[in-house]
Amino acid sequence: MKKKVISIDDIAKRAGVAKSTVSRILSGKGQFSEKTRSKVLRIAKKLNYKPNPIAKSLRSRTTKAIGLMLPNVTYPFYPEVIRGVEDVAFKNGYIVILCDTNESKKKESMYFEIFENRWIDGIIYAGITGEPEEEEHIYAALKKKLPIVFIDREVEGHFTCTIMIDNEKAAFDATKYCLELGHRRIGFIRGVSREKKEIKIFTRRFEGYRKALFDYGLEIDPELIVEGDLTLESGVVAAKKLLERRVSFTAIFASNDLMAIGAMRELQRRGYRIPGDVSIIGLDDIPLASLVNPSLTTVAQPKYEIGVEATKLLLKRIENPQVPKRKIVLDTELVVRQSTAPPGGGVKLINNKEEESVQQRKK
Repeated sequence: MKKKVISIDDIAKRAGVAKSTVSRILSGKGQFSEKTRSKVLRIAKKLNYKPNPIAKSLRSRTTKAIGLMLPNVTYPFYPEVIRGVEDVAFKNGYIVILCDTNESKKKESMYFEIFENRWIDGIIYAGITGEPEEEEHIYAALKKKLPIVFIDREVEGHFTCTIMIDNEKAAFDATKYCLELGHRRIGFIRGVSREKKEIKIFTRRFEGYRKALFDYGLEIDPELIVEGDLTLESGVVAAKKLLERRVSFTAIFASNDLMAIGAMRELQRRGYRIPGDVSIIGLDDIPLASLVNPSLTTVAQPKYEIGVEATKLLLKRIENPQVPKRKIVLDTELVVRQSTAPPGGGVKLINNKEEESVQQRKK
């Protein structure tokens, strides 16, 4: 048998007072005699009265809930971001509704349509791997003044609240470190979406790579540039492409850690020593980076702080929509581990004898 939900009307009947009296006493408003107040509170406790959150949100026009929209919750960059969001939300009395779009525009659009009807008070949006300005539902949400904080995204034509790193500087630092070790032939795995579309933050990482080479008087060799869709598997494929081009290189910089680890696995499978023959460096510092063998040198993003700052900024906008919009840029840090060293044997695919020499070294 379904348990009856106790309402304010039930308490009012038991106490012999008006519903409005019960409502005001339970919300801590109004002036009433101690006898009446105590009686109402005692009956409410006895009946195990629980406020209706939906009714409360309709009255207050707030839900005390925020949405966190991610393109893929299994991507190892996000757990620390989620923890940062949850910690700040919980301290401020908010719940977090986590939405995994799985990089689907259809799912993302559906979530936005629901959220625009004010089932939540605001959104933290990392979104699909494409660019937000391509998506009509994002423009629609911005026009409706729904508070949104973007993670590592900016929207053309809109000054939005954004939390991000300096992607160009992070990539510059990674490339510069390889150059300082003595590497001059550095392969680069550029990040693109599943549909092979350009992603601005990864374009900026490419610019950081280019700028570091330029500062050392080096030109970009197009044969050293390959693309990957940010997955470990795409890093494997990217390494294969570099090897198939039969060009020489002594290091690879992948624009995220998963692709770096994928490239490392493929090179090791073919008998190359990391970092003896080829140095590998990534960007993100996901948990797996310190667990692979050799451990991956990378540039760390402050993942937990990204979640914390995004939530703080969103709550300020929810509580006061007049708070100025801000772009917050957080610092990154080079984390040197075992996958990088001064140039060693390298990959010298100048002739067909290379594969034979690798196999001999493995023996």
